[in-house]
Amino acid sequence: MVATKIQLLTAIGVALSVVQAGPVPITNNNHGGKPSFNNKAICTTPQCVLTAAGFLNDMEPLANPCEDFSKFTCGGFYDKVEIPAGKSSIDTADLMDNTMRILRSIVDPSLGKVPKAAPGDVAAQNNIKKLHDLFSSCMDEAAILKAGRKPLVDEIQKIIQYFPASESPASKATLSSTLGYLNKLGLRVTPLISLSVDADLNDTSINALYVYEAGWGMPQGDYKNPETVQHYADTMAAMFQVVLGEGDVANRSQPLTSKDVEKEWLDAAKEVVDFELQLLDIRTSLDDLYDPVKSNERRTIEELNTLTPSIDWSLVLKEAMPAGVNYTRPLVVPSLPFLPKLEVLLQKTSSKTLQQYFTWIVVKTLGFNLAKPYRQPLDTFDNIMAGISGEVKEELWKDCVNDVNRYLGHMAGHYYIQEAFKGDSRKEVMTIIDNIITSYERTFPVLEWLDKTTRDGAIKKLKAMAQVIGYSTVAPDVASSESLDSYFKDYTVDAGDYFGNLLRHPAWSAADAFSRLSLPIERLSMSLPPAIYNAYYHPLMNTINFMAGMLQMPMFHVENPEYVNYGGIGTVSGHEIGHAFDNSGRLYDATGRPINAFEEKSQCFVEQYGNFTVKGPDNKDYNVDGQLTLGENLADNGGIKMSFRIWQSRLKSDPNGRK
Repeated sequence: MVATKIQLLTAIGVALSVVQAGPVPITNNNHGGKPSFNNKAICTTPQCVLTAAGFLNDMEPLANPCEDFSKFTCGGFYDKVEIPAGKSSIDTADLMDNTMRILRSIVDPSLGKVPKAAPGDVAAQNNIKKLHDLFSSCMDEAAILKAGRKPLVDEIQKIIQYFPASESPASKATLSSTLGYLNKLGLRVTPLISLSVDADLNDTSINALYVYEAGWGMPQGDYKNPETVQHYADTMAAMFQVVLGEGDVANRSQPLTSKDVEKEWLDAAKEVVDFELQLLDIRTSLDDLYDPVKSNERRTIEELNTLTPSIDWSLVLKEAMPAGVNYTRPLVVPSLPFLPKLEVLLQKTSSKTLQQYFTWIVVKTLGFNLAKPYRQPLDTFDNIMAGISGEVKEELWKDCVNDVNRYLGHMAGHYYIQEAFKGDSRKEVMTIIDNIITSYERTFPVLEWLDKTTRDGAIKKLKAMAQVIGYSTVAPDVASSESLDSYFKDYTVDAGDYFGNLLRHPAWSAADAFSRLSLPIERLSMSLPPAIYNAYYHPLMNTINFMAGMLQMPMFHVENPEYVNYGGIGTVSGHEIGHAFDNSGRLYDATGRPINAFEEKSQCFVEQYGNFTVKGPDNKDYNVDGQLTLGENLADNGGIKMSFRIWQSRLKSDPNGRK
């Protein structure tokens, strides 16, 4: 779930509690008989005043919620907030969350507020130094500019050495070793195929090696727009010119135009875009990729070699994996129909085109690590795609804090949770989630359209669901300096090598993932760092995960009245639990293994949302794709309903708040 969706759910959930509940008189016997902040019809503690002010400022209370619910819940926010030139959207989290401020105080030594390691605490000393070195390397614009384009050119030269160009198709050994090497780098985009480690669909207590189709430089839907494709080709040619052309752009005052780009790079960009369009034509449908039966195909190395004679899969794995890792089981191939089609494409594609394509993938993924003059075409293209001004630049410290949170987020999170997620916050959130699970459990038996087998399976899945709240407790344990130091020990950070720091991290991460192929699954390991505003459900693990960065105001505060927290985090936890039973989640049992699916009751949601329209940039009405958004729509409706039901139940059984 993304932050904007979460914020909208919060507004709706809180509005429901305000409309339906009103002020609730509650007494509390947990303070030796003394009145607590809830022992009044209206809570007037400092935290309640802040909470109420925030909600009232965002709402339009005089609007009729039955006529315009959006205006009632968010009208004040719409009226007072403008989207900044440097952003494509904004929500209340952008205005009220102080996560960036806290993170900067942790990683920026110049502020004089950074955490101190206790004498003799070597692990904490290592962690703090690593955080500060990564931040400092990002802030050192002079050193990054002095390095110029050389770090990226060096990486491109390695690709050229792996993969010499000619007009003929590449040899099997050359292609295979190159694909393995590019997967070893762990880049955000890998060409043609992507090796990934995840829970085995047949036995979710162990890991399996997956082979996915890959290699598109932008989202697949964007290739349908000719204007976007042209922007993409122009950006590609300009980056080829910047990185591989004769002149150095370090001191250039104006952005490159098409007139500044040599024909060699214009032609290369056209070839690469044409190749990516051919890749697009052979992609696997999303329906098949999301189908746990169709995406659970298994193939041995020998069978993969038969499907794609141009690729030696043993060599791919040998090149990609760390020394000592030997995977002997069949690989899971969700994109099985893609592979024989890829073979046909490889047979007719020259190694020259593939070399240009591999080069572009490296430029596209690593170009952002260069100084601003060298990455300007990429920045401009990204801004165009996001619908924001190409001239607006984020403050450097914010970019650098984001880098630290992206690459050392668990380590920074160790100190973040001490500041922003302390006291009984974690315990209280887990109690709310336990109660929402109870709400679902009470609901399933009264659904007449569920047969007993399905109902029993759903309840079993609820009872088996695990919670990871605030931060990861294993691999690594964010609360432990020793665990963090050990976890990141093989990731080297150099205060004077920003490009290298960002290059080494994905390679370290990929090696770490491959090394876990022989280890059991860690269900309580959270893939995302604590200090971000998000939550998710993992169907293979049957876990719900809430990062500490979203367990803040306006979503949650341990001193808020209960009905407000249920309107906020209760609604979102109901949403995430609902994903266990949506059109995708219902395909997996309590242990995360695929089960036979049923196709009941969801069509009305497809039809209802399919009738909703939004205004496009051309001022035309466009219908929502009710099938594409089905999972989120089911989770939204279930989340609000379950949170509201359980809070009503709690109020009815305990109107004085004694429990």
